[in-house]
Amino acid sequence: MERTRSAENVVVWILTLLLAAVFVTTGVAKLTGFEPIGLQAAAMRGFPDWVRIVVGLAEIAGALALLIVPVSAFAAAMLAGLMVPATITQWISREPGVLVPVVLGALLLIVAWRRAPQVVQAGYDSAFRTSRPLVREGVLLGVIGATTIAAWFLLVDLIAGNALFTPATLGQGMLRLLGFDPGADATLIAVGTYTVVHYAAFIVLGLVAALIVNVANREPSILLGFVVLFAAMEVGFYAFAGLLQQATALGSLAWYNVMAGNVLAATAMGVFLWRTHPALRRQFQNAFA
Repeated sequence: MERTRSAENVVVWILTLLLAAVFVTTGVAKLTGFEPIGLQAAAMRGFPDWVRIVVGLAEIAGALALLIVPVSAFAAAMLAGLMVPATITQWISREPGVLVPVVLGALLLIVAWRRAPQVVQAGYDSAFRTSRPLVREGVLLGVIGATTIAAWFLLVDLIAGNALFTPATLGQGMLRLLGFDPGADATLIAVGTYTVVHYAAFIVLGLVAALIVNVANREPSILLGFVVLFAAMEVGFYAFAGLLQQATALGSLAWYNVMAGNVLAATAMGVFLWRTHPALRRQFQNAFA
């Protein structure tokens, strides 16, 4: 038994070192514009400089955190989350090697699982074996965040005198990035596309946040994962804003609009968790004590 555990630990460490090397390489590529062989898309050609820098720094920080055992699982989860927009943008840009971020994401999830198997088990128990299922709470949390941003966009558009302009423009941008041309008159199709993607993304985010909070009832230090989750969410939103700035009629307003909506959504989701989990403040104090 001990020999098996030791062998597994060696395999996990080898995999961790390899992944850390990959993400240091891709992070440096984004900061310098250098295109490593086999990872040409890592340089993020065509993105604004500030987006490349933010993502590059996040990847380097995540790679270093992979080597620190207490936060290795959180770092692996954060980097795995970054592989979702990486896969989408690489597919949209038609860069070669679209399966690379998919494989990296799967390997990162394996590392996260083996570094914190108790957390995975606790997450399963919280999702299916409690009086207040995690799934229901996560979906509600995601809906709160998504609705907050939707309301913000609606308010901005009404003030500008053009209701639904932002979701319609974002939806048209998404469809064009996917290779479809909805046409100037397909407002409802564009709004519907954006709404589905928007709510789906926030529900996934809500499920992750709910998992962290519920597991924290057993292990308060898991709340450090909130820092990782927030960092991943910020990087994802800023990269998304960079794409919108290039691909939609929002132009430079995309960054300000998305950032403000992001802050409001994060606040609304935080207030919901704070009110539904009275022990959260004590858990935060224990986690950072």
